[in-house]
This record gives sequence, C-alpha cells and structure tokens, in this order.
Amino acid sequence: MPRLCINSRDELIIIDLEKVAYLRAQGNYTEVMYIEGQSLLLTLGLSRLETMIRDSMPKDRPGIFARMGRSLIINQRYLTRISVLNQKLTLSDRGKNAYSLSVPKDLLKGYKKAIAQAFASSGK
Repeated sequence: MPRLCINSRDELIIIDLEKVAYLRAQGNYTEVMYIEGQSLLLTLGLSRLETMIRDSMPKDRPGIFARMGRSLIINQRYLTRISVLNQKLTLSDRGKNAYSLSVPKDLLKGYKKAIAQAFASSGK
C-alpha cells in the first residue's frame, strides 16, 4: 500500500494509507484518524488531500477510499456495518478498534446499495 508524503515549509508528514480509518474535514484542515486510535491534523483541505491520495494509488487497482459527502472519506477495508436507520457507519479492524460515524441517511442508502451490488457481482 502506498504512503503519502506531505512536505510543507515547517514539517514533513508521511501517512501510511493502509492504516488510515477515515479522513474528516475540519474547516480548511483535515483530521486523519488511524485505525489504532492515533490522529493528526493536516493543514490541507479534504478535497486537496483526496486528490493526493488518488494520485498516489496504483491506477490498475480499485480505490479503497470512498467519499461520503462533503466532509468524510472512509477506508472501505475497515467497513463492518452500515445502519441506515441509525444513520451510522462502523469502521473496525475486527479487533479492539472501532469507529461509529454519523452519515446522512440518503448517502448511506446509496452506499449500502452499491456495496451490496459489488458483493453480489463478485460472488463474495
């Protein structure tokens, strides 16, 4: 899995994309939350960071990150539950780390349908 190197005037940050659970917009900043619980705040907007991630990924493989509205990007490898009724999406490493994120109902409905279709077509 590729890593992302963010170099600014004052610091250099290397992000291991495989371990990122989600990215959340915080105004003009982005909070990066790792599945193990560590977090960091980047001085980049979510859209800019999304472009950097897309450019760093191999073009021949499907992306593991999914945009969930204006303020959230999730790592689909950690997806364990979608509850449309409760408007919650759960990301977990199937161990001790889990995050329950609030997502609008209409986004969850569409995403749930797309995931179900992807599993049905792949035979998994």
